[in-house]
Amino acid sequence: MTYIWNRADRVPKELMPKVVEDAFNKWTEEQYKNFSELTEQQKGKVNYKVVSQMGKMNYNLKQLGYIK
Repeated sequence: MTYIWNRADRVPKELMPKVVEDAFNKWTEEQYKNFSELTEQQKGKVNYKVVSQMGKMNYNLKQLGYIK
C-alpha cells in the first residue's frame, strides 16, 4: 500500500506539511482502534507498522526540507 507520506513530493507545496501529518495522524488512529483487544503479538505488529511508517514520513519530510 502506498501512503501519502511516502509520496510527499507529489503533494502541492501550499498544503505541506500539514496535509501529510494530518493523513498520518488519521491513519494512526485507525491502526490503534480496538488495540486493547489484540494479543501481545498483534499489538507488537501494529506498533512496528506505525513506528516504521512514522520513520518513513519523517525521512520524506526531512528530505523535502520541512523538518530541520
